[in-house]
Amino acid sequence: MNGYPARGESTALDLAGAAFAEVAERGLCVLEGRDVHEELPQRPVGIGELQALVSRAELSAQARAAVWRDLARRQDEEGWLVAAVGVALPMLRHISAALTEGRPGLRADLDGEVLTGFLEALRASESGLGVEHRLVWGAYRAGLAFACTQFPRLPVGTCVPVTAAWPPQPWGAGLRRLLAQSVRVGVLSGAEAKLVASAREGVTPAVLSAATVTPGEEWALRLSVAHERLLHAVLAGEVGPRQPGASR
Repeated sequence: MNGYPARGESTALDLAGAAFAEVAERGLCVLEGRDVHEELPQRPVGIGELQALVSRAELSAQARAAVWRDLARRQDEEGWLVAAVGVALPMLRHISAALTEGRPGLRADLDGEVLTGFLEALRASESGLGVEHRLVWGAYRAGLAFACTQFPRLPVGTCVPVTAAWPPQPWGAGLRRLLAQSVRVGVLSGAEAKLVASAREGVTPAVLSAATVTPGEEWALRLSVAHERLLHAVLAGEVGPRQPGASR
């Protein structure tokens, strides 16, 4: 999965990455770790190091929330909006690359949509443990909304890679929590949620067919239908950080 455009032009995320590298190299943005959270190094932390820390699973939810609150609070100061985007780049790139798998010509537009969704969520960010999840959600939902207009429509189900685009841990609240919320609000059945989760973990319809009496084509259709229901629920606001059944 690379998601690179056919002509090699720079996209919004490419430019954001270049700007982040420049800000990091110039040392414009440095957090004082001891003032943000005890789990951070208790010294000045540059944004390059901060990106590496946030991309790993060692930080607790409380520490991650403290980092994002601090970044959001500083976003109007020189360099800090670029810093916030740069720290989130691994997550933003995952969403775009997943949605452009096999369709590299969409990458430039998708990069822009994903970045815009993230920035809108950052501008509206609030304090609390859920701040990172709302940022992830803003980028994810914006990417899905654009992909939905570009992918071919199927008679049944969808070919939009809904769950592949959801960033892996440690970003956000995790796919399993999204699926659990979908079950609680009646978007998916428990069996559908398990099927979607298994597919994300690499269990293909062919594998399921070999383990059951159900043909692989039937498993593929069930998965496509579950993805379509989840896609529509995301876009309609039936699931998400502020919806009933959401973990806060």
